[in-house]
Amino acid sequence: MGIRLYGFMITEIQSVADPTSTQWPLFEGLTCLPPSLRNGSNTCTLGGYASYSVNVTNVAQIQLALNFARNTNLRLVIRNTGHDFAAKSIGAGALSIWTHNLKTLEYIPNYTDKSYKGSAFRIGAGVETEDVYRVAEQNGVTVVGGECRVSHFQPTIF
Repeated sequence: MGIRLYGFMITEIQSVADPTSTQWPLFEGLTCLPPSLRNGSNTCTLGGYASYSVNVTNVAQIQLALNFARNTNLRLVIRNTGHDFAAKSIGAGALSIWTHNLKTLEYIPNYTDKSYKGSAFRIGAGVETEDVYRVAEQNGVTVVGGECRVSHFQPTIF
């Protein structure tokens, strides 16, 4: 499943599995169009995309990326799947921290803290909605999340 854009098929899986891809390819600034659609320009630039991308797989790598951005005065963006209609997961000249491979997903049937007692999930920043729905169903609980099955997850548990 995908969309056709300028004669090219863009699939959901391509966007999700690529640390530099985004939900809507126009954020490159329309500088890398196929030759038949260009208006005389042969240049191709990064446009609105981040200049650097780090595929983080643990907390230490996140800390290093944050320190690098701070020490070099780089704009910082956090990105999982790139599903953001407002394009907040891309940024011209930025360092992009790609959290897509932080896949911790644990169902906790008896969680307790100061203000809550009941079932809960421990969810990594790279977990997608469809994964949480699957584990919830396996454990007989309902979880409310986003409408897109590959979006990052922001849960409410009932």
